[in-house]
Amino acid sequence: MGAYGMFRYSSKAARPLSYNMSASPPIPPDIARMTAPLLLGNLWNWALYGVLVVQIYVYSYNFPNDKKLLKLLVYAIFLLETLQTSLSGADLYYWFASGYGDLKHLATPYASSFDIPIIGAVVSLAVQFFFVYRIWVLGKKKCLWLCLIICLCSITDATAAFTGGIYTFVHSRFASGNILKILALIWIIANMMADILIAAMMLYHVNMRYFPLGWIVQF
Repeated sequence: MGAYGMFRYSSKAARPLSYNMSASPPIPPDIARMTAPLLLGNLWNWALYGVLVVQIYVYSYNFPNDKKLLKLLVYAIFLLETLQTSLSGADLYYWFASGYGDLKHLATPYASSFDIPIIGAVVSLAVQFFFVYRIWVLGKKKCLWLCLIICLCSITDATAAFTGGIYTFVHSRFASGNILKILALIWIIANMMADILIAAMMLYHVNMRYFPLGWIVQF
């Protein structure tokens, strides 16, 4: 196990790692099923944050004259993403550093009940509503019904995410029954539907704007 993991230190004296392990349940053989999503998900989140920083720099450099409201939206989302990424780092430290080897830490959401569903829902709602506005403008205000469907999906997604985050925080456990699984499923499906509709409509309107005869004719 190595000298690094043999002892845990308290404010009074060094104590063996097994000192506090008696209160923790034994580590199951399939521990990777619990730890891998937490670890890989957070590492991927930090990698994407690096991409976001580059995108913010490129946007600031190339579009200094954008409307103030649009700039406010971009930088507000960047600040929220910075907060979310920082909190996910705190989650990672709680699960794999201060709580190393303790299954009770792994089963506790810590700050993830706020930084993943709630902050993620706010960012998703703002971005999707912005694209709904762009679709409304590009479509010359002729696709109201589709914009309403996207808004409905986005609101459903945000509601499920908020409810799931609050539910997890109240119960202080990841595995809190089927209610949490249902909320997560609604959150993912509604978000996916909104993103697919936005991508399809943006592709359609941009294609028709620059290639009036359609992309099939162009090929």
